[in-house]
Amino acid sequence: MTALPDLKTARPWYSGIDSTVLQQNVKRLDTAYKNFFEGRGFPRFKNRSNFTSFTFVMGIKVKGNKIYLPKLGWMRFYNSRSIPDGFTIKACAVRKRQNGWYVSLRIENKSVPYTIAKSLKDVVKVIGCDLGITKLVHLSDGCQIENPKFSTSKKAKRTLKIRQKRINRKIKGSKNRQKAAKKVGRLHQKIGERRHAYQWKVANKIVSRNVDAIAIENLNISGMKHRCQVKIDEKTGRFLKNGQSRKKGLNRSISDAGWGELILKIEYLAAKQGKVTIKVNPKHSSTECRNCGHIDKSNRDGEKFICVECGYYQHADIGAAKTIRDRALKMVRGDSAKPGIF
Repeated sequence: MTALPDLKTARPWYSGIDSTVLQQNVKRLDTAYKNFFEGRGFPRFKNRSNFTSFTFVMGIKVKGNKIYLPKLGWMRFYNSRSIPDGFTIKACAVRKRQNGWYVSLRIENKSVPYTIAKSLKDVVKVIGCDLGITKLVHLSDGCQIENPKFSTSKKAKRTLKIRQKRINRKIKGSKNRQKAAKKVGRLHQKIGERRHAYQWKVANKIVSRNVDAIAIENLNISGMKHRCQVKIDEKTGRFLKNGQSRKKGLNRSISDAGWGELILKIEYLAAKQGKVTIKVNPKHSSTECRNCGHIDKSNRDGEKFICVECGYYQHADIGAAKTIRDRALKMVRGDSAKPGIF
């Protein structure tokens, strides 16, 4: 970061970029390399064509439907949400989407009190959440929330397939191919915006319940989407079927459900309302009998749960949500390891 002045001398066109933007990009590069050395992926090279976001830290001004960005000047924008009185602008993130540029302002008011979450000793009521694909969320109180399947529905897959074919039929590097690619990008953007809006409604519906804590599955989502292990015939050396073609559809459904983003939204709203979020180990939650404790894969048949040991019958996913709730209560009472509080 201290070498940025020398960089501007060597390459004069860098002087046309605000210094805080360059500093923030250096910080992002540092974060990328830290993640790499900690085993979380290799830094991806970005040129000016795929560099789609940058951040200003100082010198931002807003007047009505105009915003001032350093080195860029005043420009018009759609002010979708006015800044409340008493708040100061701390940073401004500019991001390029398929249908234009978006501006996101970070504001601060030190007079706003921080919401303090309840301690584990004060937790009395807990609701359990079991995430799924047929239904997006099953709650321990018997409520089931639908999964709209924004990108894996029959209509969405057909539309995406048609538009992707149009890209492949165009000449590489042509403007018509770029136009077709933009249409596919706008479709993905529309699907993502619909998913985010629906997830906020679902998260608000869960957090607004009269409870002290929310128990959520501690899922390894990236591990669930790993490819199946390769199977090779020892005699012939040929590859055998390993179920990857069937698992590909499951991986797409998991990505479409957006469990990770939904969990983040639940944690955010819960912290905002002073509630505790408890992450629970979901192992055997849907195959464990709540009556006798017997664990067996054959206990579950789709959405039905019938214990092969005692004959106990219930809805499999709602029973799993109740099991998650009970495990969270045990963690609160100190019967096992302390939960993560967010």
